Amino acid sequence: MSEHESNPPVSTGRGDDGTTTLLGAGRMGKDDLRIIVLGDVDEASSFLGLARAEADDEVGKLLIELQRLLYRVMGDVAMPKEDNAVGEEELKFVDGVLEEWRGRSEISKEFVIPGESRLGALLDVARSVARRAERSLVAAGYAGEHPYAARVVNRLSDLLFVLARNVDGEKTLSKG
Repeated sequence: MSEHESNPPVSTGRGDDGTTTLLGAGRMGKDDLRIIVLGDVDEASSFLGLARAEADDEVGKLLIELQRLLYRVMGDVAMPKEDNAVGEEELKFVDGVLEEWRGRSEISKEFVIPGESRLGALLDVARSVARRAERSLVAAGYAGEHPYAARVVNRLSDLLFVLARNVDGEKTLSKG
């Protein structure tokens, strides 16, 4: 047996008809709101990974924790209500980190134009994707079914804004 024979196939072709399999839910359309939410949260995590590739150790360690948290959010969306993996503890974690980083530098009250640094820009993209994921969570009704997941994603986007401002530091441009 070659080393590649033990790897599961990446492409099965089963999704060519516009459906996908979700944990315990069977086949469903790729345009199902649950699948859209999962895609948006996964995209936010991917941008955090891209930002992590540019980050120093301190920010990088935080970003991997946030990626792990987003995987738990995805688990909540994929699983029944009684299996929530994101709760008050995770919300307190994000709130605590947000307050810690908020206190590290002065945050402009004016409109901020992203792009002062590559890392700051990547964090801003991750923030905007996290905002979309939050809107998707709400549109799909998960704000009620998984209230902590929606709250965590909301706070995460706030945290990413603050992180971007911190890594950009004095270079941040704003326009009133």
